[in-house]
Amino acid sequence: MKDRDKICHIYAQKSWHMDSYIIGNREGLIELKSAIDQALKSNVGQAELFPSDLEDYTTYVALVDDKEELDSLIMPYIDEDNDDENLIHPVDIVTSHEEKKTPKN
Repeated sequence: MKDRDKICHIYAQKSWHMDSYIIGNREGLIELKSAIDQALKSNVGQAELFPSDLEDYTTYVALVDDKEELDSLIMPYIDEDNDDENLIHPVDIVTSHEEKKTPKN
């Protein structure tokens, strides 16, 4: 199996109460599942995936058990303005987890 066989489309919610979708072939969904399993073990995981146009992208999965941190995340809706400086962006969560895993010299 080549990496390009890992097809997965992740469709975000446009606004609240709308559905989101994850659609992929077996290889793509297994790669995403592996990233979820990795996050459950070590707080962060990643999957290297391709939509059907074969333009690769990375999907990060992070485990957050802290309710306050979860409540402070920006909303995932693509039609919502997220300019509030007090909200946490998902990249900040992933970066924080990765920094905790990296040994300090």
